[in-house]
Amino acid sequence: MRILMSARVSRQVGVVFMRTNLISGFQMSVSYWFDLVLQGMGGPIRDWVYDFLDKKGIKRDDIPSRFEDVVKILHERLGTSARVIAYRTMVELYKEFSLSANFDYEDSIEDRFVFLKERVLADRLHPTRTPSLKLAF
Repeated sequence: MRILMSARVSRQVGVVFMRTNLISGFQMSVSYWFDLVLQGMGGPIRDWVYDFLDKKGIKRDDIPSRFEDVVKILHERLGTSARVIAYRTMVELYKEFSLSANFDYEDSIEDRFVFLKERVLADRLHPTRTPSLKLAF
């Protein structure tokens, strides 16, 4: 009985550990691709976006966990330019997790983000292109 219970606890800890790794990998990927998209727009724009988000209470480390808020805040200030940032980030994230980015520019970025996060956790998807994460998985 004791061995059976120990195996159950061990399995539960393993599931929690795997989920934590998946979430960490997902968040690191969000951070990496968001930053790369911003870099593609130029250093001054990248710096301005991070500074603006910081003034709105979103630190750089918080961007992955508050991505939906980031999109809303940037959209209020930048309009359609924010949509370009969010859309390009999402396309790269879908590629990162080997999923087809079969959504249109007009689709809800927030819905696509939630769907991606759920797929990463449910299907135990690992990042494939983020340089610092290639070795971890």
